[in-house]
Amino acid sequence: MASRHRHRPDGPCHFSLMSLSARKRLAMALAPLAVLWLAVAWANGGLG
Repeated sequence: MASRHRHRPDGPCHFSLMSLSARKRLAMALAPLAVLWLAVAWANGGLG
């Protein structure tokens, strides 16, 4: 029996990227890239 999974709009798991400001969306997109860049630089000995 298939039941449809629906989130309540006021529930704890309601999250929409469009509800964030453009600056926060940009930060959330760039943060993992910055971490990856730092990891690669550290692995190549570029940070010391």
